[in-house]
Amino acid sequence: MSRFALWVIAIMLGAGATSCFTGIESTPRISTDDLRRSGVKETPEQAFASLLEGDSPAEWAPGKQWLVSEDKISIIFSGSPAGADSLAGSILRLQGISQAKTLTGAEVVELQLLTPDNNLLVYRTDVPADEWKSRKSFNIPFTVELAPVMRADSLLRGKELYITTPLWYDENGHRINGLRHIPVTVSSVKAGTANYPLQVCFTAAEDDAPVRCVYMTYGNSPSSNRNFDKLFRFDNPRLGYPDISDRTWGLIIRSQLAEGMSRDEARLALGSPASIDRGATRGSLQIERWSYDNGVYLIFEEGVLIRFRK
Repeated sequence: MSRFALWVIAIMLGAGATSCFTGIESTPRISTDDLRRSGVKETPEQAFASLLEGDSPAEWAPGKQWLVSEDKISIIFSGSPAGADSLAGSILRLQGISQAKTLTGAEVVELQLLTPDNNLLVYRTDVPADEWKSRKSFNIPFTVELAPVMRADSLLRGKELYITTPLWYDENGHRINGLRHIPVTVSSVKAGTANYPLQVCFTAAEDDAPVRCVYMTYGNSPSSNRNFDKLFRFDNPRLGYPDISDRTWGLIIRSQLAEGMSRDEARLALGSPASIDRGATRGSLQIERWSYDNGVYLIFEEGVLIRFRK
């Protein structure tokens, strides 16, 4: 029996009840392919995320650019090229693509890149030459591909969207607590980090700062929780919940909780939990514990929030 079931027993003893634990229900992310197979229609946000893809290797041509995000990039180049250990913030340009043989005789792709000073850098990938052009994408370590950044900027600049994440940053890259489900206007999209290559900057009428930003991945990979469709919506989410009071909505946009909230209200305030434990008392009261990766947990009784740790 789990610790949650034991906890349920403890809180229900006053009513003379016992608990019957029914296990853990995970809440995995659902991919676009899963949605298609299940007949669930792709959302407009998911369709838009598909437009924010990187270029496939078959589309690469001389002059293609990457922004170097870390000086550690020097470890990927053949030999000990001069200046390769101080490239952070520099733009590398593709000069050419060739093939090279490894010690085992296998043929792999090699990339020739030029620094701003026209120094040649050679990056030997581990991609077999016969697979190169069939790949959907390829990431050069410690860089941000600039073509999708410029594409995202042209598609998003000036758009009004509704942001769904409170994970905001200021212009200096410092983490701040933002708001959820409020309208924002995108002012620009810039190069982010190697892991989150798009820095989407915006203004919000409900925030005093001139500019805030979030970091985003491009594409709609089901394994990423930072895709466009995970961070933004085109329509006003408030319109989908007319029964939620203005007071409760004020808590939701600030990621705050209150006893008496429904499951929907709690999910809007914090997002989906990592796991859900379910139990039932002898009196058939349904108990749920929602657990989040950051240690936050919520306890529901008959679908009503009765306790939480945040």
